[in-house]
Amino acid sequence: MSPSDYQPHQPHLLGRKGEDEAVRYLLSCGYLIIERNWRGSSGEVDIIAGARCEESEEIIFIEVKTRSSLRFGDPFDAITSSKYRRIYTLAREWIAIHHPRSPWRIDVILLVANRIGFELVHHKGLIA
Repeated sequence: MSPSDYQPHQPHLLGRKGEDEAVRYLLSCGYLIIERNWRGSSGEVDIIAGARCEESEEIIFIEVKTRSSLRFGDPFDAITSSKYRRIYTLAREWIAIHHPRSPWRIDVILLVANRIGFELVHHKGLIA
């Protein structure tokens, strides 16, 4: 079944497939996957990854948005200021628990299904 075969009543399947694709992409770019679907007090972070940037490591909190088409708008439109604040709060919660000494950022990976897979766009360092 290709990503474009998913029906509107199966968004969780498409979302999971999109997250799997995002993980494959991140691994191919040299990122380390620290956690998937981490649950905090106010929700869930799709992916927490680590990246090497010059001399240090960086922690990246990643929101993944997957769409079956652009018919209902760009997936980036789903990243509202309240969604960003929720991700930011969850990131701070994870940091308070794990105490990393690394800098951190919030990224968004957007995926739109097509006949052969996904078109993927990685927005780094999202700022509200």
